[in-house]
Amino acid sequence: MPIAGYLRISDADLADIRRAVRLGEISKEEGAERERKGVLKQRDDIIGLAARHGYGPDQIVWFEDNNLSAFSRAVKRKDFDRLQRWLAKGDLDGALFYDIDRYARQPRDLERTIDIYETSKRPLIFDGLSGQNFDLTTPDGRFSARLFVSIANKASEDTRRRITRENRRMAQAGEFHGGTPAFGWDPTDRKKLDPTAADMIRRGTKWFIQGDRIPTALARFAEEGLLNPSTGRPFSREHWRRILMRARNAGIRIYQGEPMKDEDGGYVMGDWPPIVTTEEWEAVMAKIASRQKKTKPDTTTKYLLSGIARCGRCGARMHGNPTWQKGKKTDTYAYNCQKRAADECGAMQVTGPPVDRMVRQLVWSVVERSLAGQAVKKEDVAWPHQAELNEVEAEIKDLNAKWARREIRASIYVSTLEALESDRDSLKADRALFNTSATAPLQEDVLQKGWEGLSLERQRQIVRSVLSAVMIHPAKSRGANFDPTRVEPVFQQS
Repeated sequence: MPIAGYLRISDADLADIRRAVRLGEISKEEGAERERKGVLKQRDDIIGLAARHGYGPDQIVWFEDNNLSAFSRAVKRKDFDRLQRWLAKGDLDGALFYDIDRYARQPRDLERTIDIYETSKRPLIFDGLSGQNFDLTTPDGRFSARLFVSIANKASEDTRRRITRENRRMAQAGEFHGGTPAFGWDPTDRKKLDPTAADMIRRGTKWFIQGDRIPTALARFAEEGLLNPSTGRPFSREHWRRILMRARNAGIRIYQGEPMKDEDGGYVMGDWPPIVTTEEWEAVMAKIASRQKKTKPDTTTKYLLSGIARCGRCGARMHGNPTWQKGKKTDTYAYNCQKRAADECGAMQVTGPPVDRMVRQLVWSVVERSLAGQAVKKEDVAWPHQAELNEVEAEIKDLNAKWARREIRASIYVSTLEALESDRDSLKADRALFNTSATAPLQEDVLQKGWEGLSLERQRQIVRSVLSAVMIHPAKSRGANFDPTRVEPVFQQS
């Protein structure tokens, strides 16, 4: 039978190599080559060990779990599991390894192998290069193997505890936690912003808060030739959504996947420059949460008045659809009452482009008059729930004081605190969305860009802020030219 050669290098062993790659000290190719050299060195050593047991290189079956932890219970080592199956079936004469902590760091993994060796009907080899007696066919060998695996396990536990404690200390102090350089900051100096990337995040955040869809923003970036530096291609929708959701953008320190908070419930700020404000980030998160709560996702429309135009006969919403002629789709479109429900007549249609032009001219004239005649800043309007937020924050402070004096039980403290913190976070999200959202037409950038400079989402947002509906009445005669008297704008009540 052949004998197994088990190879493993953990992520911790490769940390220095990968850090050098991130910092540009060595290339990715050189880093991969160095990683591979570690595995090959183990292979050469095991070939020498196999020779001492009478096996040549061609009699070794290799099992390799490169860059995998033997300590973490969450990690599945596929080749380790395959090795156990081969041993159990009797297809191997045993297993060789560089050191026993390469083979196992969890006692339960070693016990799997011991069970196989104890039930085998023939002696199996189990040996490493340390010189220790790990012969699993003898009581002394099993004791030695168990002892050294337990020592390795204890060392890993101690290391994890120290790392966890240090990571928490760093998080509480707002210190940088390392890792791959984040998009938006200079890859060579984490305390400096990358001007181009930071501007993309800043603009993308603003557009998202104002109502633009992510594909709309990505299309603008693509037109400007702004690409994902990692791939050289445009960002995907999901990737850009994750970038907008990063608390790091607002300078907030993350710990164990959540924004780190201090004893007063405020965010712990990192030691790097932020790209957007805390309120802007909270507004992004609030908008994403509000969209996820909807049972039906918003359908993407290509037409200005879809869902805004209403049938003058039955009052149902009309939706834009391309028009067809002789079985072919034309370049124009129409708004239709579509008879999707019992209360829809399905008998009303109007050509779309002239209606859109008419509504645009009407709405834009209102926007220009509004901008010329009144202040346009949202901060002139106070958020209506500030007193409620103040009350919740006061209750949290009072609850923490009672807990510090041990005046309440732990179960009551925890459940009450969770409920209050949930209310506080919801109110803060609502405040952020209120303070950062655009007041539809009344914004200076609207006038600067002009109607054509706005996305369709922003145009629809402005139309909705001025008009509650656009009624489409029946035509006076069939086949006549467009009659503007069919269109009745219904203005929002002030």
